[in-house]
Amino acid sequence: MKNFFVQASTRFQHRRSSYKELQYICDGDSNGVLYFAGTSYGEHQWINPVLAKRITITASSPPSRYTDPKTLVSRTYQGTSFAGPCMEDGHIRAWWMVDIGQDHQLMCNHYTLRQDGSRACIRFWNLQGSLDGKTWTNLRVHENEQTMCRADQFASWPITGPHALLPFRFFRVVLTGPTTDASNPHNLCICFLELYGYFH
Repeated sequence: MKNFFVQASTRFQHRRSSYKELQYICDGDSNGVLYFAGTSYGEHQWINPVLAKRITITASSPPSRYTDPKTLVSRTYQGTSFAGPCMEDGHIRAWWMVDIGQDHQLMCNHYTLRQDGSRACIRFWNLQGSLDGKTWTNLRVHENEQTMCRADQFASWPITGPHALLPFRFFRVVLTGPTTDASNPHNLCICFLELYGYFH
């Protein structure tokens, strides 16, 4: 049994060494995978990775002036930026989803969000990962999380446990309960997303 753990540990070390570590330093830094994609993975000056077609971002509601995938990786503050609600498995959900590309995977160990200019602060949501964009694994579950409390606020959270060692191509932030805005409780109002970890 001991030999098995040594082999598994060795295999993980080998696998991780083929990945580039993109480490969270501070909110809004330039160290995450979405920023890295905007530099063509370190090859040139940054441009918006959605415009460069390095990554794809989709929302639970159709694209519009206020539901713009480019905004989430634009690095400029947006007063109104939201994914609107849809029905999913009999539940009201709102989500932003990132596809880092068919040739890439990320073992995510940290992530950052930024509140837009609204008062719709999120309290119930999950960060999820997927290999195919259909079957999702919860990487971090937030239940009545009070961190987000004002417009333009950044906040970051670590991903811990065995799920931080699982590589995924797709990631999404999905609203699982009402926000603090009673008039529009099911809009996911964020204007920035960044992911960190081991990228391949």
